[in-house]
Amino acid sequence: MRLGHELKNDRLKVWATRELNGYDSPLDLPEYRNMEAYAHGNFLGPYNVQYPGHIIPPAVMRPANRVFAERVYLTGAIGAYADLAYDPESSGVLRFPWPPDMVAFYADKLMQNGFICHSAWQQIPTSAVIGMLDTIRNLTLKMALEIKDELGASYADLHNVRPEEKERIQSIVINNLGGNVALGDVDASGSTTIIAGDRKSLDVALAKAGLNQTDLAELTEAIETDGNKAGSKVTKWISDKAGKLLIGSVKVGASIAQQVLTEMLLNHYGLKKP
Repeated sequence: MRLGHELKNDRLKVWATRELNGYDSPLDLPEYRNMEAYAHGNFLGPYNVQYPGHIIPPAVMRPANRVFAERVYLTGAIGAYADLAYDPESSGVLRFPWPPDMVAFYADKLMQNGFICHSAWQQIPTSAVIGMLDTIRNLTLKMALEIKDELGASYADLHNVRPEEKERIQSIVINNLGGNVALGDVDASGSTTIIAGDRKSLDVALAKAGLNQTDLAELTEAIETDGNKAGSKVTKWISDKAGKLLIGSVKVGASIAQQVLTEMLLNHYGLKKP
């Protein structure tokens, strides 16, 4: 953070601010904060038969909801995850409970023969969080060393960096953060919050991500066809538009783009806390 301010490098300042304070939206997350996380549930059946911690395969869920059995997005402050990862009383896993509405919706849809799911969650090992912490530390150290090597400057000299040197610093920052973090031209509070049921906030976020009015009109048609719920038409729209998505003015791979669009639609439908 201090280095970013001394160098007057907005991209570095925004990245450091978000790592220290947390990210406002999963749309802004670097790749290393996006993790595979399977879902588990506690099931109760006839004659009080129980299946605790039973794994929930994504295939039994609607396509638009499968992210709840596939991935988690770690948006919190890095200090909070450090405390959890190194807690001596930790069980070795971090749990992310499903929203109550999700549990209620899928209560009788995940297992046959009368079994009801009364709680569900995703989980990741604490070792994965420790790996994320190491990635952030390594990025920080690597950028600082590369800047020092490139400029041959001591810390006291950084406020006198020349314009051409600032360009070289920006290249170092972009090469290290690049497509892994969606910064673009926004500051730390520049994210758009998608409000459940508010189509206008969804459209603003989609427009910032590179979609045009035709794309938004096609989404309206897909939503209406599916009956104002995430169905096959909305899923196809996500697949079709993934190739156009921009994160921080950078085009990303189709799989990541589909995950991002799915996340935005989940927020719109109120199935995931923004």
